[in-house]
Amino acid sequence: MYRLLIVDNEPNIVRGLKQLFAEEAPYELEVYGALSAEEALRLMQDTRVDIALLDIRMPGMNGLELQAEMAKRWPRCRAVFLSGYDDFAYIQTAMRGGGTDYVLKMDGDDAILQAVGKAIAHLEQDDEREVLMKQARMQWNQSLGTRQNEYIRELILGLNTAGHSRFKELQFPLAADRAVLLLVGRIDSFEEAHTESDKALLRYAVQNIAAEHWQGYPLLSAQPEPALLMTLIQQAEDSTAAYDAQHWNDTVHVRLEEIQTACRRYLKLPVSFAASAGPIPWSELPAKLAELKQMLFYGFGADGETLLTDAFNRNFDAKSLPQTDETVARHKLRRLLSTELGMEQRLLDDFDELSQLSRHTIRSPRFHAELYHGVCYLLLSSAESPEGGAAAQEEKPQPRLLSLEEHDTWEDALAYLRTGIVRFIASRDPMHGEGADYVVLKLKTFIEHHLHEDLSLVRLAGIVFLNPTYLSRLFKQQTGQGVSEYIAGLRLEKSKTLLRYSPIKIQEIAGKVGFDSATSFGRFFKRESGLTPQDYRDAEAAGRS
Repeated sequence: MYRLLIVDNEPNIVRGLKQLFAEEAPYELEVYGALSAEEALRLMQDTRVDIALLDIRMPGMNGLELQAEMAKRWPRCRAVFLSGYDDFAYIQTAMRGGGTDYVLKMDGDDAILQAVGKAIAHLEQDDEREVLMKQARMQWNQSLGTRQNEYIRELILGLNTAGHSRFKELQFPLAADRAVLLLVGRIDSFEEAHTESDKALLRYAVQNIAAEHWQGYPLLSAQPEPALLMTLIQQAEDSTAAYDAQHWNDTVHVRLEEIQTACRRYLKLPVSFAASAGPIPWSELPAKLAELKQMLFYGFGADGETLLTDAFNRNFDAKSLPQTDETVARHKLRRLLSTELGMEQRLLDDFDELSQLSRHTIRSPRFHAELYHGVCYLLLSSAESPEGGAAAQEEKPQPRLLSLEEHDTWEDALAYLRTGIVRFIASRDPMHGEGADYVVLKLKTFIEHHLHEDLSLVRLAGIVFLNPTYLSRLFKQQTGQGVSEYIAGLRLEKSKTLLRYSPIKIQEIAGKVGFDSATSFGRFFKRESGLTPQDYRDAEAAGRS
C-alpha cells in the first residue's frame, strides 16, 4: 500500500481531501495530513512518503521548496501540486522540479483523484522496473565467473586480446597494459575415495591456498582445463620496484614450496607447479602456457611435487633448439586440430603457418610426428563425419596417410598433408551447393502450392529451418532474385492466366493469389503489368476475337 501526504495550510482542505480519498478513491492509500511544510518534514523523518499532494502557495516554505527538500529524503516520492491559481510560471517550475502533475483546486475532485492515480501508476512502473533490474543484476553477477573463464580461455588460445574495457567489465584485478607472470599447476594424484565433486572442490581449495600465499600481488586464478590450475600475477600498481628475473625466480620457488607444504599438510594432496621466470606480454600468454604445460607434464615435470620455472627449461640443454619456435608451433598445432570443419580457409591458413614453423624445428622429430599424425587424424575423422562430404567418405585411408615413414623428406610429408586438406575442402563445396539447391527447390515448391496464403519471410524461413535474413541472402545468391521478387512474379503469372482463361471474378482471383481484397490486388497488378486486372482481361479477350 502506498502512502499519501497531503500538505495545505488550510485545515478544511486537508480534512476534505482525506475524506475524499477514504470514500471515493478507486485505490487503497495510507493517508497523512500536514498543515505546513515544517510539519510535513518532521513527519517525513520517520515515515516513508510515496506521494505528496502539495499546496503551492503556503506561508513560509512553499510547495515548490518543500518538494525539493522531500526529494533529498525520499527520491522516489511523486509530487502532485495543488493551486488556486492558473499560473503558467508555477506549472513550469513544478514540472521541472520533478512533479508528476499539476491540478487547480477549482478543477474538482475527479481531477485530483486522477492526478494521484497517475502518480501511483508511475510508482508501479518504477517498482516493476526495479524488480527487473534487480533480477538482471543478480543473473549478471551469477554469470560473472563463467564469463571470466570464457574470456581467459580466449586469451590463452590466442582468440582474443587483452583490453582495458573488457577487464573492467569482468572485474579483473589485473591491468591489460602491464606484463603478467604466469603460474600453472596440477594436483599430482587424488585418493581413490575422491569423487568428481570432491576433486573439483579440492582444486578450488588449492587455488585459495595459492591466493593466500600471494597476498599483496594483484592476481587472477582460473582453471582453463579440467586438470590444469592457472594463476596470473602482476606486481602491485603502486610498487616502485622494478621486476628482477633472479629475484622473481627465487620468490616463485619460496612461495610455491610454501603452497606445496600447505596443500600436503591441510589437504593431504601432492601438487606440482611450473612458472614463468619473468613477466610476459599478454600476447605471449598462449605460447608461454603451452611451454609451461609441456614442462609440467613431460620429463622432469612428470615427477610428483615438482617445482620448475622456464629458466630451468632454457638452461637445461644449451645445445638444444630454442624453445620458442617449438612452443609456438605446438600452440598452432593445437589450434589447427580444434578448428571447426566449417572454417576451411582458417584450416588451410593455420596449416601453412604451422608448416613454416615446423621447418625451424627440424631437430625435433617427436614434434614432427605429433604434427603429421595430428593432421592425419583430422582428415580421417572428417571422412567419418557427415560434414566430410561424399568423396571423403568413399575413400579408404592410404598407407602414405597412415605413416610418416612413407615419405622421403619432411617437405614431402607437408606437401602430402596440404594436398589432403585442399581435397577435403574441395569435397565440401559440392555438398554445400547441393544443400543450397535443395533448400531453394523446397522453398520454390512450397511457394508455388501456397500462393494464396501468407508467404512472409518469417514463415518461409520456418519451413526450411533457417534464419530469415540468411534465407533471403541464400535465395538471392542461388537464384539471382529476392524472395519477394520471386513471389511477386509467380503471383503475376498466375493472375494473368486466371484473367485470360477463366471467367471467375477479379475478387476471387485476388484471393487465389494471396490478396485480401480486390483493391490491393488491383494496385499490385497495375504496378507490375501497367494495366488494371479488368483492362488486361478485356485486352486479352479482344486479342482472341
